[in-house]
Amino acid sequence: MAEPAPAPRVNKALMAGYINRTVALVGSMESWTGNSAVVKASDGGLVTIHPSPGADYSSKFVEVIGQVQPDGSLQEFKCTSYGDDFDLANYDKLVALMHGKFAPMFV
Repeated sequence: MAEPAPAPRVNKALMAGYINRTVALVGSMESWTGNSAVVKASDGGLVTIHPSPGADYSSKFVEVIGQVQPDGSLQEFKCTSYGDDFDLANYDKLVALMHGKFAPMFV
């Protein structure tokens, strides 16, 4: 049985190209109500997250693995805490490289 392909790392601008597909989004927490979260992606765009039951968004930076919805939100499958000290600007440069001229290295 083949292993599933890893979720591509995206920022808000890239999400439109991944509707109904699973992606990995890293960002900083802007708000959390228990029913939804808003994350500022590495490129500064705001993304609404629909969390799984029992999800915990208590750290400042998180990685969300989920499916991009047609409205641009993300249905979370898994959330991982990245703690309170993470360089989103450098991460966004990595995302750009992963989708740019170095894309074949990340397939």
